[in-house]
Amino acid sequence: MHDEQREAAVQDRSQPARFEALDGWRGICALLVVLFHAPVAGIVHETAFFRHGYLFVDFFFVLSGFVIAHAFYDRLRGEQNFGRFFGLRLFRVYPLHLFMLALFVAFECLMLVTKGPSEAFVGGNSVVALAHNLLMSHSFGTVDSLGWNYPSWSISAELLAYGLFALMVIRAPRAMLPLMVVTIVTGLVVIALVEGTMDTTVRFGWLRCLAGFSLGAVLRLVIWPRAGGRVAAGGTAWTLAELACVLLVAVFAFAIYVFGHEGGAVSRLLKAGPIAFLGAISYSVYMTHAFVISRTENVATVLGDRTGWPIFSAAADGKRLMGSTEWQSLTALASILAGTIVMSAITWRLIERPGMAYGQKRLSRKPAPVSGRPAKQACRGRLYALTEWRDRSRRPMTAKQTAIQIGLARSNRKLSRNAFSSR
Repeated sequence: MHDEQREAAVQDRSQPARFEALDGWRGICALLVVLFHAPVAGIVHETAFFRHGYLFVDFFFVLSGFVIAHAFYDRLRGEQNFGRFFGLRLFRVYPLHLFMLALFVAFECLMLVTKGPSEAFVGGNSVVALAHNLLMSHSFGTVDSLGWNYPSWSISAELLAYGLFALMVIRAPRAMLPLMVVTIVTGLVVIALVEGTMDTTVRFGWLRCLAGFSLGAVLRLVIWPRAGGRVAAGGTAWTLAELACVLLVAVFAFAIYVFGHEGGAVSRLLKAGPIAFLGAISYSVYMTHAFVISRTENVATVLGDRTGWPIFSAAADGKRLMGSTEWQSLTALASILAGTIVMSAITWRLIERPGMAYGQKRLSRKPAPVSGRPAKQACRGRLYALTEWRDRSRRPMTAKQTAIQIGLARSNRKLSRNAFSSR
């Protein structure tokens, strides 16, 4: 998300380069998803708040739609370059997905060698499911159950949302908002009627994502411009609104709208060092925690066999949970959280960031213009993007933006003269 927001700043200096408060929320919600998946006895399994932690995935979908619309809508309208946009998104999410999938495959191979074929590559971890994971198609009803790095189903769904968003912006911009509203309503109704819960993954995960993504995009393109963007820090009204969102955290769209303005004290807290770092590594937290949880269970199993301690207990629904005593539960939970954060910091530094940098480098290579015409067209494209933003927001241009427009016009005329003389 950070790279999209930097690109947004280049296009529109009047908007914040990054929604730092929303980054902080993203990190917190990533940890809440970890707690939802952690098979640990005690408060995490017994409290309704944590049992419904799957809803925080929907927060990511809404936030993704908001940020992608903020960062790429004007650029896609101006450049009309679907390939570059989708390539950047692919390099953002796929390297870490591939790395984590390789770790799961390596462990499955170890199981094959040590325990035989009956214990490896079966069920959700079958070879067919592996192929769908590699193709990022495992949220389209192609597999029967979650497997491998199971949180990655949502990344599969988001790639579909990225592609459809770009196609609509380029090919059908006038129909985009009505189609998004239809997607929101239809998606929620279909999921409610067919599944009875929002916790759908491999069957209707793609529709769940499209509904949330569309909600975030509509929020940014329709509601946000009318509010005038970010407000000055320190406002009491915004602090109260932010506190209301903390109490009603499931109201994701309202929370994103409020904290996107970054106008209150809670936003300043979310932008503080530790939470800001958690926001930076949040994608790694989301993608690595399943592996950490599985390995923690392996260690607990071996420890129980060697010592004879009763480490596991059974929940009312029959699920096997780590921790037959309170201190065992807290130890297991602390191990999962600490292991996830440490591993996420490593993958963020060694996998995520190099992958994004490589994608930017590969997709930014452009041949030098052989005459003044391509450069002239590029100037016209930038001028069009600036004018398009001004008209759409219905606000007068600032002195700085006016100076930029005048400079681009002069550069355009100069390039035209150079092109004519070169002929």
